[in-house]
Amino acid sequence: MTDSTQRLLGEEIEFYNKNKEQFLHTHTNRHLLIKGDKLIGSFLTQDEAVGEGVRRFGTGPFLVRLSGEDTPMASAPVLALGLPCQS
Repeated sequence: MTDSTQRLLGEEIEFYNKNKEQFLHTHTNRHLLIKGDKLIGSFLTQDEAVGEGVRRFGTGPFLVRLSGEDTPMASAPVLALGLPCQS
């Protein structure tokens, strides 16, 4: 994980790791949308989760992760699109 990903998504990653076992049982094979210390939603596909994240949070960072995975699929539109970060 890069420093910029950790800086932008540290709270989300920590929340996921703290609740990983519970998510594995309650949201099996689902793509989780996480913002801050909240599970926003559980989706069948990564595209659905990312789409909802962009709709709700725009260019702000959020985390999408397949339940049970150890490697995050971090979504920070500001990084992917080369936009300036919001503070």
